[in-house]
Amino acid sequence: MTESKSVQIEQLEKLRTAWLPAVEFLFGKAPSQAEFVGFEIDDNSAKPVLLFENDKAPYQYKIQIPARSFTNDVMLLADVIQEMVRGLNPVGKAGAETNALYEGATVYGSIMAIKQVFGDEAVDSYLNALKKQAFAYYDAFSYVSVLLSDDPQAVKKLRAVQPFLYQVEKVDFETAEIEIDRKIKDILLLAFRG
Repeated sequence: MTESKSVQIEQLEKLRTAWLPAVEFLFGKAPSQAEFVGFEIDDNSAKPVLLFENDKAPYQYKIQIPARSFTNDVMLLADVIQEMVRGLNPVGKAGAETNALYEGATVYGSIMAIKQVFGDEAVDSYLNALKKQAFAYYDAFSYVSVLLSDDPQAVKKLRAVQPFLYQVEKVDFETAEIEIDRKIKDILLLAFRG
């Protein structure tokens, strides 16, 4: 590993350490099967992803961050937080099907971090870019925002019933005693097409 990549990995680890309590405060702790094993930087990737490389431990993951994220502090923070939220509910394999609840929560976490560090103007800019370039994520974020504005503990309550957000079903809302419009619930549970 080059010295610059080593410095970047150290920066990512500091970000993760600093932000993990906030992410867990918003969404709860990861299930015991979920195991973060480090960061990787990829010069060729366009977006961050979780890497699942251990067949014997399917929920063990690395967070892969694109090298280009280091050119923009807002994007770097958003990418790290987004994948940290995914790490609370790891799907266990690349390309697994998720839902709008899962994807919207990842964006929601990023937005909250951006707002905290960079302010409302940066949030507006990020959301406008998301709306233009990745509308499905913007849409999922919007519905998760509605859910959390009605009940700020909703994601934690759902994860207490079903630790993996991508596996949440309609009955889990009832079990978790979350009152939300049926249409919004249906949209949150739709298979995500991003």
